[in-house]
Amino acid sequence: MGKELKKYFEKANQIGGVKAQMRLSLITKMSIIKANNEPDTPENIQKFEEALKEIQKEISST
Repeated sequence: MGKELKKYFEKANQIGGVKAQMRLSLITKMSIIKANNEPDTPENIQKFEEALKEIQKEISST
């Protein structure tokens, strides 16, 4: 469970470190621990995908 969701936290870390991971948690309302236990449903993956895109935009604009 949550293998794909956990990868989004790894991607966020590559993009902007811990700050980006914290932002991902805020946007998705899911901590890395919770994401690790949640199912990789299409809805959850879409939520994380959209959040990661938003984080990338925020970081590229700074």
